[in-house]
Amino acid sequence: MDIGLPHADRLVRRLLIAVAVLHVLSLGSNAIYHGLGIHDPFPRFGWFTMFFNVDKEKNLPTWFSSAVLMLAACVLWQIGTEARTAGRRYVRHWRALSLVFAVLSLDEVAQAHEVASRSGVLELGSASYLSWMVFVAPLVLAFAVSYLRFLFHLPVRTRWLIVLAGCVYVGGAMGMEAVGAFLGRDPDTGEMQAGLPYLQYLLAASAEELMEMLGAVLFAYAATDYLQRRLAEAGSGAEAALPVPARPSRPVRTRVGASR
Repeated sequence: MDIGLPHADRLVRRLLIAVAVLHVLSLGSNAIYHGLGIHDPFPRFGWFTMFFNVDKEKNLPTWFSSAVLMLAACVLWQIGTEARTAGRRYVRHWRALSLVFAVLSLDEVAQAHEVASRSGVLELGSASYLSWMVFVAPLVLAFAVSYLRFLFHLPVRTRWLIVLAGCVYVGGAMGMEAVGAFLGRDPDTGEMQAGLPYLQYLLAASAEELMEMLGAVLFAYAATDYLQRRLAEAGSGAEAALPVPARPSRPVRTRVGASR
């Protein structure tokens, strides 16, 4: 399966531009709405702020994040296919990693972890909406440990790109979400407040979403770069294995009866 991606460098530049545009629109519109209190500079401005708000669901930033994660899943699956064709190891590791990213992509749209937090399965006082971390954190740690051997077989460049992508993504998903959970809320009820308190919360939430997006983009770049390098090596190896056609020998011309 060839998904026809552009070169990894061009791909990451386009994705980073999209990330920057989404966050500028999100922070800019919400700063006008909640910070300055200007609610109707143009028709449907409230809808505009919601549609580009990186902390809301079922809008453009959510779809973008889900698409990047699914892109990474497709590239990882293709790497597994290429590894199986070439007879290399860790095919199942690539495939399992692809499935993990597909699940993350679906969760980005469905927000299943937030639904689980609101269900009251685990009570953590005023921070009960962070209960999903208690379940997920040990799973993330166990998964990372199980992939150490796989990680060290990768080229150094790919290895460090993946490590950096994972740290940025997990740091946003867990670290910054924990910070934002205590901002902008009423200390007694835990409900989100409007105006400047919400804007303070949105700054932390934007940092969280920015780290998640950057982590996903960086991982998609690392996987795409690795795949394209592998395919280039395989192509150059196939060309080197082809027999070199023999050059036709020139007929030797002799001059009959010539004398000096």
